[in-house]
Amino acid sequence: MKVISSLDDTKSFINDHKSDETISLIPTMGNIHSGHLKLINSASSSSLKIVSIYVNELQFNDRNDYISYPRTLANDLSICEDNNVDLVFTPDNSVICKQLDGDKNDLPKFTSYMCGANRPGHFSGVFRIVKLLFEIIEPNYAYFGKKDFQQLLLVKYIASTYFPKLKIIDVDTVRDSNNIALSSRLSKVSRESIHQVKLIFQTLMIMKKKLLSGLEYNAVKASSLLDLEDNNISVEYLDLRSLETLKEQVNTKQPCGVFIACYIDNIRLIDNIEI
Repeated sequence: MKVISSLDDTKSFINDHKSDETISLIPTMGNIHSGHLKLINSASSSSLKIVSIYVNELQFNDRNDYISYPRTLANDLSICEDNNVDLVFTPDNSVICKQLDGDKNDLPKFTSYMCGANRPGHFSGVFRIVKLLFEIIEPNYAYFGKKDFQQLLLVKYIASTYFPKLKIIDVDTVRDSNNIALSSRLSKVSRESIHQVKLIFQTLMIMKKKLLSGLEYNAVKASSLLDLEDNNISVEYLDLRSLETLKEQVNTKQPCGVFIACYIDNIRLIDNIEI
């Protein structure tokens, strides 16, 4: 396994292989867990597997969140090697910033909802770095998880608009034995608060069941918000949204999902389930 930070060395490595192999890219911000492993292992064993590890400062609207984001590079590299990754691209800010243009990007409407409404600049930062990674690596396939569903839609937009030959592979959310969606931020939640984290998925499932039974959306949502707040969970949003446009829905007549962002121990967690 190669570990490369230099842009020129990365491109040279890729050029030496891309004529003979398809390239699979798994972009991460490090602190690799079982959710990332599912992405890595979803890539074909016959492809050139490239994992990028870069904590994207541009997508953090809270400087303290960026500073405290878990960084576990040595362990990440060990995991990647154990899982047959061919190249780990670990650029630092100086490498990335030299490649970024100053142009503002026109983001699709759906990025203004949910996380976009509550995290100014977040999706602009995601857009710029993901697009740059695609330009550098030139993958045939890129793997992203459904837990970050809004991000996944943006990545698909980037691919269809700028990289029409690139196929985005979406991978189901990985959950632990308590149905908690795995997240790098989970390591920052105290043991005493894990019982609260369990309530996130439970709430989504209860809402799904009630909505499919025909109960009115606003009443279901209000009841769920009260239950979460009674358990000291601060909710940023809890919405029924279209899986295609992310516009808020009032029923389940079209493909949709329930989406949540909340704070436990001042740690922001997100999750969703399809209906």
